[in-house]
Amino acid sequence: MLTAIILAAGQGRRMGSLKQLLPWQGDKTILETVVGTVLACPQFDDEVRVVLGAGREQVLPRLRGIADPRLVLLENPQFERGMLSSIQRGVADLPSPSRGFALFLGDQPLLTPDLVAPLGDYWLKAGPDFLVPVHRGRRGHPVLVQKKYVPEILALEEEEGGLRNLLRRHEERVVYLPVASPAIFLDLDYPEDYRRHHPEGGKDK
Repeated sequence: MLTAIILAAGQGRRMGSLKQLLPWQGDKTILETVVGTVLACPQFDDEVRVVLGAGREQVLPRLRGIADPRLVLLENPQFERGMLSSIQRGVADLPSPSRGFALFLGDQPLLTPDLVAPLGDYWLKAGPDFLVPVHRGRRGHPVLVQKKYVPEILALEEEEGGLRNLLRRHEERVVYLPVASPAIFLDLDYPEDYRRHHPEGGKDK
């Protein structure tokens, strides 16, 4: 079984507002779009964990209405310490049947099930320790990791480079899988990113 972890605890300082709640398509926010994409992939047949932090009280109502028993909402009270703290919150106490996890960013609404599902299929069949999608030489997310590395992740320090450092330590165990879409690394950090990639040609925040 495979768990999904969606990181959605950031404050959106570079965006100037909570990215999680920015409208994306129809009545869906950016985060709802990402969650919907992951839930549409049956490969993530264990929990789909969403790690919340900044603006949790505003984000929660948008997710509580999603009727899927796999969805689990977690709070990272230490989100200000950085992304690693959210990763560690997400991987702690993985369900016992889970063989590993796929790490998603909550600001990648351009990901689609057609792009994500084959990554899950490959990992479940081939079972690499680490699977990283690559488009034209550039790495992206989701990153898929075997469960046996959770203790090592929990022991990481932010100043050590976080999860990137873990991949460097085990470079020989990382499989890089080419994909056809740049959506794996198109996250929305700045207002111009949001306007450029918005499916309706950009909206005011």
